[in-house]
Amino acid sequence: MTLVPPQDALFLLGESRENPTHVTALQILRPPADAGEDWLDELYATLVDPTDVKSAFARKPVRSLATAGAWSWEPDEDFDVASHVRRTALPAPGRVRELLEHVSALHARLLDRSRPLWEAELVTGLADGRFALITKLHHSLFDGITLSRHIVSGLAFDPDTRGCRPPWRRNPQSRPHPSSGREQGGGTVGDLIRGAAEMAGGVVGGLPALAKALAQVATGDVGVAFQAPHTRFNDRLSGQRRFAGQSWAYARLADVAKRHEVTVNDVGLAMSSGALRAYLDELGELPASSLVAMVPVSLRGTDTRAEATSGNSWGSVYCVLGTDLADPAARLAKVHASMTQGKAALRSLDPVTSVALNVATMGLAALPTLRMLPMPPRPVVNLIISNVPSTDEKQYFDGAEVTDNYPVSMVADGQALNITLLRYADQMAFGLTGCPRAVPHLQRLLGHLDTALRELESI
Repeated sequence: MTLVPPQDALFLLGESRENPTHVTALQILRPPADAGEDWLDELYATLVDPTDVKSAFARKPVRSLATAGAWSWEPDEDFDVASHVRRTALPAPGRVRELLEHVSALHARLLDRSRPLWEAELVTGLADGRFALITKLHHSLFDGITLSRHIVSGLAFDPDTRGCRPPWRRNPQSRPHPSSGREQGGGTVGDLIRGAAEMAGGVVGGLPALAKALAQVATGDVGVAFQAPHTRFNDRLSGQRRFAGQSWAYARLADVAKRHEVTVNDVGLAMSSGALRAYLDELGELPASSLVAMVPVSLRGTDTRAEATSGNSWGSVYCVLGTDLADPAARLAKVHASMTQGKAALRSLDPVTSVALNVATMGLAALPTLRMLPMPPRPVVNLIISNVPSTDEKQYFDGAEVTDNYPVSMVADGQALNITLLRYADQMAFGLTGCPRAVPHLQRLLGHLDTALRELESI
């Protein structure tokens, strides 16, 4: 029995039919030139091979008297990898549009809590001969960085390499990583109480640093909770989801970042700011004050080739997006100042205080999902914008080139839109996930993102 840490347990506690708390990875691949008629059959056999399944993919969440109702992870004695991996064919005409519609429908469905919280699909039928691998995992198991590490570690950088593995299978030639103390958690209520006491003690010790960080926030350009104006993104959700994705050359964003002495992530946020401004203005709903985004910041580092573990370890910064500013240069400057100050405040905290503060932040953001309570008069934030690194090199699965890599993230009551960036090879992919009731015509944001990038290139 492994107790679920508080930051992971929030994703179990806040889940409902209208608020699923899983994430999805969409990879589109091109079969190798020498692939025979049985190649996809052989690939599927690799995906459902029951050997060397990682422990994090073979456990399920349970609650019992032994843990006083707290969530814990236990091995699934009836685990069958084949029941988690399906093979699906797209309907004609097999365009990327049909694939994204399929991803949207799959992403809207809850995972079954009576078994390990993940599933995958091998999707064939794309008109250009490519196929897709869709991997859907509960956020209580992995954050974006960890999921990316599991995906990257199973693929190859050489097209001639064979014996690649899907994220749920371990390379038998490598030793399984011992669980970290954070993953083990403990097996009794006493362990849970001791862990909570240790965290509380750490937070008390970190109060001076926390007070200093909050003072920096209050006097700077960093967003704070409930500062955001109300928008259509901040109402109740339906159970439906829509996904749209597009990639831009990473070099274009990097060139803007270099010229203006900001980060590539700042440029991605400024693109999002410009797109959100245009989208809301088009609807006649642009607020007079700036939108505020929650931007997750990994506490594990961003090296995707590091050890692939499980669980969540991240803090967050509230970024003032400058959507009230018409000048794209001014929006970029506002985003850069907000992120610089926010990350400095986060770095001033020790890891325990950072995690505790983030649990509190997540708890605030999750309040609208408690439907017995009224919606707050002002949202905690307007949306989440995250940046998940992958790799700057092309990757292959037994010779099949991964041509596209898109993140499909979660949305929730009060935050009906999520924009996630993912660097893969020479591209920066933007994955947009939304509730169609709150964010109609989601794909229009892609055109606005393109316009925003061109505006940034012109300044």
